[in-house]
Amino acid sequence: MLRFLFISILLISFRFAYSQESNRYHIQQFTTENGLPSNGIKGMAWDEATDFLWIATEAGVARYNGMDFSVFSKLNTPGLSHERMSFIIKNNEDEIYTLDVGENILKVNASLLTGIKLPQLDSVGSFYKQYYLATRGEKVRSKLLSFLQQSKPGYWKYCLQHSDTSVMLLADQLRCLITAWNKDPIVIPFRSDNNVSFVIEGNLFVFDNQKNFQLVNKNFSTTATVQIIDESGNPLIIESEKNLLFAENGMKNPILISNENAWSLHFVNGKLIAKLICNIVPRNSFIAYAQYSEKNKTLFLGTDSKGIIVISENRVWPMKNTASDISIRNAVYAQIELKNNNVLTNAGQVIGTNPEQAGQLPINGAFDYNIFKSGDSMLWYAQINNKLGSNYLHRYNFKTGSTFVYEKLSVVLSNFAMTEMDGQFYFSFYKGMGRLQGDSLEYLFRPGNNKSQQSPSYAMLEFSPGVIGVGSCDGLILYNIKKRTTDTILKTLGYCYRTLWRYQDYIFIGSYGKGFYIWKNGKIKAMPLDKNNYLRYTHCFIADNNGFCWISSNRGLFKAKLSDLIDAYEQNNSQVYYHYLGQNDGMYITEMNGGCNPCALKLQNGDFSFPTMDGLLWVNPDKSNTLLPEGNIYIDKFTVNKKNITLDSISYRAFPASTKFISIDLAFSAWCNKENIYIEYRINNDTAWEPVDVNNGAVINLTDLHSGKYRLLIRKLNGFGVNNYTYKEINFSIRTSWTSSWWFFALCGLFLFGIISLYLRWRTLQYQIRQKKLEAQVAEKTKELQSQNEILEKNNSIKTRLISIISHDIITPLKFVTVAGKNLLEKKSLMSEALQQETVQEMTNTSQELQLLSTNILNWIKYQNENRRMNKEVFLLYEMVQQIFGILQSLAKQKGLLLVNNVDPEFLVYQYYEPIKILVYNLITNSIHFTEKGTISVDVSKNATTVTLSVKDEGIGMTPDQIERLLADDVVISSANVDNKKGHGLGYLIIKDLLKTINATLKIESIKNEGAVVYISFESATTHLSQS
Repeated sequence: MLRFLFISILLISFRFAYSQESNRYHIQQFTTENGLPSNGIKGMAWDEATDFLWIATEAGVARYNGMDFSVFSKLNTPGLSHERMSFIIKNNEDEIYTLDVGENILKVNASLLTGIKLPQLDSVGSFYKQYYLATRGEKVRSKLLSFLQQSKPGYWKYCLQHSDTSVMLLADQLRCLITAWNKDPIVIPFRSDNNVSFVIEGNLFVFDNQKNFQLVNKNFSTTATVQIIDESGNPLIIESEKNLLFAENGMKNPILISNENAWSLHFVNGKLIAKLICNIVPRNSFIAYAQYSEKNKTLFLGTDSKGIIVISENRVWPMKNTASDISIRNAVYAQIELKNNNVLTNAGQVIGTNPEQAGQLPINGAFDYNIFKSGDSMLWYAQINNKLGSNYLHRYNFKTGSTFVYEKLSVVLSNFAMTEMDGQFYFSFYKGMGRLQGDSLEYLFRPGNNKSQQSPSYAMLEFSPGVIGVGSCDGLILYNIKKRTTDTILKTLGYCYRTLWRYQDYIFIGSYGKGFYIWKNGKIKAMPLDKNNYLRYTHCFIADNNGFCWISSNRGLFKAKLSDLIDAYEQNNSQVYYHYLGQNDGMYITEMNGGCNPCALKLQNGDFSFPTMDGLLWVNPDKSNTLLPEGNIYIDKFTVNKKNITLDSISYRAFPASTKFISIDLAFSAWCNKENIYIEYRINNDTAWEPVDVNNGAVINLTDLHSGKYRLLIRKLNGFGVNNYTYKEINFSIRTSWTSSWWFFALCGLFLFGIISLYLRWRTLQYQIRQKKLEAQVAEKTKELQSQNEILEKNNSIKTRLISIISHDIITPLKFVTVAGKNLLEKKSLMSEALQQETVQEMTNTSQELQLLSTNILNWIKYQNENRRMNKEVFLLYEMVQQIFGILQSLAKQKGLLLVNNVDPEFLVYQYYEPIKILVYNLITNSIHFTEKGTISVDVSKNATTVTLSVKDEGIGMTPDQIERLLADDVVISSANVDNKKGHGLGYLIIKDLLKTINATLKIESIKNEGAVVYISFESATTHLSQS
């Protein structure tokens, strides 16, 4: 793998620095703080076809489009099993592959990552997988794979494709060439050492430790030194011993980095040409990867722990006063060009590339915001005259170097406007507008409406013969010099009109807050603005030699095609592409200045100079690399009712009638600033174009969709020109709801026909129905009487049983408790201590018996109510048994019995919770009652759908006759003694009633004097258990 190569020293301690020309480049660093999923970079690949930068990291793959990062992780990318990536590479066919540490291979498919299977690579490690994927040509790929399978893992350090049919493998001391036509690899004779190899257009080069570039001959037997020169033809001197050379398959031109400089290497006419990319490479990061976009003039540097660094060529250059301090104003307005590429500002400052070589200054000290230059010799300006004590109009002669002061023309305020018409100079300021005559002003127009003064004038221009337009905060006023009349064509309270510029027959009018207008032959129109309305504050218009108009504003600089602007005026077009330049293009601050004259300068070297709130802004319209919003629109995600739809199936798809929400995530190249991305969409052709907000993910949300066919058309403005769009079309339909389908209406018709037929039939059978109705009433009454009779019999049976229980098993023990208690109170002194303890024990036992009996009576009565509604539920049987043990533990402890819960703690049951609990409670109570020692245990077993619960004790047991009586349909409630144990039978009566409720069965196994086991079997649905 030739990902990166270190020359001389592998680990370099960098310092971060900018060269003196750092304003020529723009540098950005991206980390986890501003978009990357991880700061650890594992590789980068630049996709020239889509203008996407793909970045492999330690937490997934990131795609950068110049504006936003999209992250591909296990959550949103099928085929990824790990988010830590091993590498990402591009081969010479521009195919991009990436591999995670789980050795899953994914391929870049336009804007997405797609998992692929290559079984032939299962036999080699990830290092060698990379070599295979980085190679093009099936024959040479096959030979390479076969050779790697026989090689020791990790022996070959990197792989370099020499041509479409040959691949070079490099080890520490060996170079081997694998070709499509040779059976065996060719060993290249010259030693490798630490030299670096790279390929440019099929030519193999070596960069050695002596910083020499060697060209390998076609037979790979010898090398010859190749001279490396810069773009001016001068030899390139590589002074540093700490150099980096990045060359890999898929990279057309290697990148050489030395100190802060980075070059791309080209081979032309037998010479290596190093084209400077930038001179501000930071030296405080371990640079592991590099990619370069020649079209975008952008360098990408990947670090091992500090994210990525993006360095791009500035398209504008801020120029500042090098002598600025806290007492000097930063804002600049009026400008005068000086010698040697320098400018004199209204603050009296010289700003330029050679301030010390500016020559003689036409004005000494500060002057006002507006100046006017006539021909190549005369310059008018306003400046405070210390001798006269006020602000006066001055005229400077460039040829003679002399200055004339108009002592009769005090400007006072900082804004005035001048223009020349028919060989005469016209002047407008707060006192009015007039014509210069000698050293005085001949007033032609004075402020009207009894005003002593008017707003200061910002701009003045001849609109038509004999008519001069003046822009101010009073509006745009046309003065007819011959007729001495005025016509206010624009006036809006609170807004100023500050710039006027002529292009052919069109006059451009800029305002502060109301956008800009174009006037022609008496007709004025407001022009469409940019999407952010930055052009509401239009400061200046200036044309270049390429047919473009540059417009400054409060929020950056714009470039528009003049023909587009004229078409918008003539054809009433609603949209014009304004190319925005801002901070990403080199501006420090984007607020530019207006309300001055000139509002911009065209310097002799072709640069434009604009005033800003912090110095000047220079741009060369011929050399500025304009990055347009070109490229395709891609669909990242298509969601229907919050469910992702496979992108391959969107070409035409019918969605269900329940579809109410569709969301489409878009992807696109955005290296041109987000302000230049204009994306719109519309549904079918009968709706207006809707803008897509690219600042919030570029997502289209479609709601309130009805059944029918839809044609979603998405368009992106590609830059200058009328109707210069890229389109993306998606056709889909939403199925008709069954309530709106034809067969539903047909069924409704049939239904109506049936109703009418039934109504007629009903009328004919009405008498028969009346007769049958009487019979049905008799039958219903009979059924009600039978039901009531059964209820009365049941209630009578309950009453009889309760009377029997209360009369014997409740009253008798209560009498005993009463007598025993009375004896303890009255005859305590006559009773021995043992007799007292025995009496108290008997009272306690009797009370416990009464408590258990009362509980059973209540439970039995409660479940005699057939109208009681119960719901099955899922519960843990183990926890239920534990709860019952907790209630009866004290009773068992008194008798020395051990209660054992053998139920699996994870055993789930789906049944009626309360009835099951009462059943288990009564079974355990009976076991305690008839057991004097030993263990009482609860177990459970299960087959496919049936659960069997068992309670086992070591008590007195039962005879077969006793078991038969208990299982009989009618259980007689009695207090008869069974082996000297009191038992009223109510517990088993409750058990049998509840068995009917839960549809369970009862089974008893017992041997006399050896205990008993009671089994209860009931159903428990497995589907409910799995859902829980």
